[in-house]
Amino acid sequence: MCKIEVMLADDHTLVRQGIRSILEMEEDIRVIGEASSGRELLAAIKNGIQPDIILMDIQMPEMSGIETTRLIRKLMPDTLVIGLTAVEEDISIHQMIQAGAKGYVVKSSVVGELVNLIRILHRQYHMPNVTTPSMSIRHRTRPAVHAHSLGTVDRKQKLTRREQEVMQILIKGFSNKEIASRLTISERTVQTHLSNIFSKLDVSSRTEAVLEALNGEWFS
Repeated sequence: MCKIEVMLADDHTLVRQGIRSILEMEEDIRVIGEASSGRELLAAIKNGIQPDIILMDIQMPEMSGIETTRLIRKLMPDTLVIGLTAVEEDISIHQMIQAGAKGYVVKSSVVGELVNLIRILHRQYHMPNVTTPSMSIRHRTRPAVHAHSLGTVDRKQKLTRREQEVMQILIKGFSNKEIASRLTISERTVQTHLSNIFSKLDVSSRTEAVLEALNGEWFS
């Protein structure tokens, strides 16, 4: 089986790890690299990495996903770029499409939408003579495709102040023990807060919680 080779570019380590773990469960997708910035991504490309698709965070420090996409489209016109965004109603999405991205995904989208978008765009641009039931005329004819979000939820109103503090430390990659130490609480209390957070955000893991939290207005 010829696998779709994907590279991830996002400055949040846990986001990259979460997306990678999702994609690596698919038999027809292979993650061939990660980058924490636009400059790191461009360096990897100049060193010879040639992904079919790049999942690119639109908002990255130093060099934005928009600027990086423009350069990649010049260096590797056959490589497809899919933008990653925390907020769907954002002018930067339009700028990302103008820069050459073929679609975008809201980070809070369900897993299946991200995987389906990767497959649809790969078939559309790399396998134009192959059609499948999941690839509709709308997908094949639109210049840019996006995955619909499940809907934006105000996490700041849902999480308590202490739960927000736990999330702000969790997203930096700290363990339960380290969170407990920083907040001067017990590990059991941390576990209780995490259990409540998972329930409120409707997730089942730390990585999923981070992905959901990054889509909330309370976290930057």
